Amino acid sequence: MKHIIKKASMVVAAAVALTSCVKDHLAVDPAQSNNVIEFANTGNIVSSAGAVHPRFASDLGNLPVGDSSTFVVNLSYSGAEKAAPNDITINLSVDPAALDAYNADDETEYALPPASAYHFPTSVVIKKGEKVKQITVTIVRSPEYNFDTSYALPIKIASVSSGIISGNFGTAIYSFTARNVYDGVYKMEGTLNDVTTSAITGDYPKDAMQLITYSGKAVGLYDPYVARNYGHPIKSGGSGSYYGSFSPVFLIDDDGTITKVTNYYGQPSSNARAGQLDPTGVNKVTFGADGKVVSIEVSYIMLQAGAPRTYFNEKFTYVEPRPR
Repeated sequence: MKHIIKKASMVVAAAVALTSCVKDHLAVDPAQSNNVIEFANTGNIVSSAGAVHPRFASDLGNLPVGDSSTFVVNLSYSGAEKAAPNDITINLSVDPAALDAYNADDETEYALPPASAYHFPTSVVIKKGEKVKQITVTIVRSPEYNFDTSYALPIKIASVSSGIISGNFGTAIYSFTARNVYDGVYKMEGTLNDVTTSAITGDYPKDAMQLITYSGKAVGLYDPYVARNYGHPIKSGGSGSYYGSFSPVFLIDDDGTITKVTNYYGQPSSNARAGQLDPTGVNKVTFGADGKVVSIEVSYIMLQAGAPRTYFNEKFTYVEPRPR
């Protein structure tokens, strides 16, 4: 699933700035404050500083068709008492207009997931004596779920039985990503032939390369060693390096056939590099009896300004899931 946040440099500041802003509004003498009901932090805030609504992100892990995963939403009471002085019923609803406002404000392109792909309780009670109530949102990989779409749930506090709804945290955006079945940590082995530069050779084996979900049927190669980004490791003059602005994306058919190879950074990238499948290779995913990936064998070519430059023949052997 493609990364779509365009204010990436502001994300870290967001967690501090937005939280500080909210707390500044609420940090008054508790004895003089109203009872405020709001969404509490679920992990770190990942929206940009000053965003119209806070956004929290969840990694759902691998999610085959028909399976489900969950994330939590925290609701809290703040007021003169240390905990709710009585039972407080909170009614929740999905607010598509809030998502539209967030996209416009934070320059993102999140979409509301199909109704078949999620469910959560629309009414919850913070019991007398409690401060925080947690609900579970379930995400289902329904037939309507589209891996090529970036989803987010905009949830608002529609009404409360007592107290007031927070003006800052009365609505929150919950984005989530799922991993396809090919996503994971792999041992990468193979050969590399750069026909233009003899000083560049293959850097194999690599025990912990990552294939990361790009879409429902595609993964991109991530190098945690030198590039520490999407990239392909090499040795240049015997030293560890990587091809800049090039990382293969493998597109895989339902039967495990690799049908296409492109470049994560564009076809072509800014430095005129592109990916292309080499049809002479095995180009196939091997599955175990349990339906899980055992290995991926693929042959492909890096084009430079439209001409073949580097030929790759590689085998990726599955090791473990990527850490969340």
